This record gives sequence, structure tokens and C-alpha cells, in this order.
Amino acid sequence: MQKKHKIIIVGAGPIGLYLASLCQEKEIDYLLLESSDHVGGQLINLYPEKDIVDIPGIESIKAKDYIALLVSKIDPDKVRCSVTVQSISKYKEDVKVITSDATYVSEYIALATGLGFSKPRPMGVEGEENTPNIIYSIKEYNHLKNKKVAILGGGDSALDWARTLSKISDGISLIHRRTEFRGNPETIKGCKNLAIYLPYVPYSITKENGLAKVLIIEQVETKQHIDIPVDYIFVNYGNIPASTQFELDYDANFVKVDEHLFAAEHIFAIGDLASYENKKRRIAPGNEEARKIINIII
Repeated sequence: MQKKHKIIIVGAGPIGLYLASLCQEKEIDYLLLESSDHVGGQLINLYPEKDIVDIPGIESIKAKDYIALLVSKIDPDKVRCSVTVQSISKYKEDVKVITSDATYVSEYIALATGLGFSKPRPMGVEGEENTPNIIYSIKEYNHLKNKKVAILGGGDSALDWARTLSKISDGISLIHRRTEFRGNPETIKGCKNLAIYLPYVPYSITKENGLAKVLIIEQVETKQHIDIPVDYIFVNYGNIPASTQFELDYDANFVKVDEHLFAAEHIFAIGDLASYENKKRRIAPGNEEARKIINIII
């Protein structure tokens, strides 16, 4: 049994890293565990080149640069990568964490695993599978320069990408099934080369030589169809999270927490993993949750 930590943070995505940076700043003893062989979570795995514009005090920063900024603020000796948490259980007055490489004890646990293992949510039309120019994540986007791109989705991520890609594309079509975006519409204010379709859903695709050439969308109420020529279709409906092994109270695959972000005694859940009323799955609210935890444990 290793030494007791004040808090063990599970998940080294942007929220877990931010919480670790706060612990570093406040001189709170912590250990950060990550199942992948690198830190950064979805910001590195899915969209390292995307501009992030919702972090207070930072006007705009690329996802990969934001992760690098957070990493610069923590002690690398307090980070364990390629470590899978196998179980969490009560241990006397503390919590015991059994991982693939060791057993740890801490006063608190903060689960910041995001969606964990997940897969992209498809748009759900015939012929979608095995179509190389239908994409679900973007790591770099030089190949989208001067291309016609249809973006499906209405959350902040879809709007962020519409803003970013409108600067280099030959035309962005932003398609959402509701009359209003879930994300902040100010993000795309003033964007050029941007056509908006509300409320529309994907109806079908026309393919040529195995590639999607036309996306047919349907107006939700009138059932009117519009043909949109495309070079790429970016399906930004988010990911479908996989179940986790922790014995906690779930809302679908998200962990229910109370007003103090406790999922159970001594166990917090924050970021995308956490579920509570009016929850917003964005970096800025996740950072607020991390600050709330610090105020509780300090």
C-alpha cells in the first residue's frame, strides 16, 4: 500500500488537468491517473487544432496549446499514464483505488474521465458506413481547405468548428435539427462562407465512387428536401459513452452528483462524466466544478 494522497484524480483530459493544476497551485497533494498513454483526452484525440473560445481570460487558443499550457503547470512526477482504474472502494475513513499497476489510498477521489471509452454517434442514413469523406472527428484540417463541408450538429463543438473551417473552406453548411442552436450562436456571428439550415435533419446521401457527393436534408416540419453538394460531411453529434465499472448512481451513462459534486462519500465526479440539473458539458463549467472541489477539500 502506497502513501495516502489528499486526492486522486482519474482522467487527464482538460478538466482533470485543470484540477491537477489547481492542486499544484494550492500545494494540495494529488495523483493524476490516465488510462491512455498520453494526457489531453478528447482535445488531443479528436480535435487538437480546434480553436477554444470559452475559457475565461483566454480569448482563443488551440486545443493542443491549451493542453500544453495545463501540463506546464503540474508536476510530471504526479502523473501516471497507461494506468487503468479497476475498482474504487471505501478504506477505513478514506478511499482505496486499485489500478492495473498498484493500489493507492486517498482522502478523496475526483472522477474526470469524460465520456471514457466511446464511439461517435452516426447521422443514421443508408450508406453512411464505409464512406471515407463522412468524418466524425478532426485532428488537423488542411485537407478541408477550399472544400465544401457540411457540419451536422448544434452544440458548441459544431459551432466552434463552423467558425474555424469557414475561414478556409469553399463553403460551410451548418445543419441542426432544432430551430435554435444548443451552443452559443455568438460563436458564428459574422462568419463568411456559412449557410445555416434550421430545423433540418439528414435524409439521405448520394454517392459516387464510394464517396458522398450530395447530402439531402429534410425540413423537420414541412418535410421539404434540399440537396447540398459536399466534399466532406462532418457528423458532430458527439459520442455515445460506454458503461463504466464504478458502482455509482447513473443517469444513462453519466454519474449523478449532488450540489457539492459528490457521487458518493469522498468521491467527486466532474466534467462531462457528471450529471445534474442544467449541466453544461463545456470546458469553462467543468473548470468551475474543479474550483468548487478545491474549495471543499482545502
